[in-house]
Amino acid sequence: MSNQGNKNLMDLLNDKMLQMKINNAIDMLKKGNTEELAKKLNKMDKNELIDKINEIDENKLKELNLKIDKDEIKKLINEVDMNSISQLIGDRGDEIVDKLKKMLNNSQ
Repeated sequence: MSNQGNKNLMDLLNDKMLQMKINNAIDMLKKGNTEELAKKLNKMDKNELIDKINEIDENKLKELNLKIDKDEIKKLINEVDMNSISQLIGDRGDEIVDKLKKMLNNSQ
């Protein structure tokens, strides 16, 4: 396989893995498995997470060739879910959720 072929395959796998992680987190939230989700969220460095979210915009997603289906995520998550996520995150949860909402509501 050529380097370009390898790169495209890696991009596709990265996209699939990211979408799978997002879907798994949504599934945990919807099924009420908040304890497990809270453990995963609390392992994250909140400041680093906010920095990463701040770096992401539509151009960055395109540059990284990440194809996140925002419409699908918006169909799966409602305001109650976002409030639950904020509470599960704890410290700086409101700030993180606000940034996620803005990112999801930006046009694709």
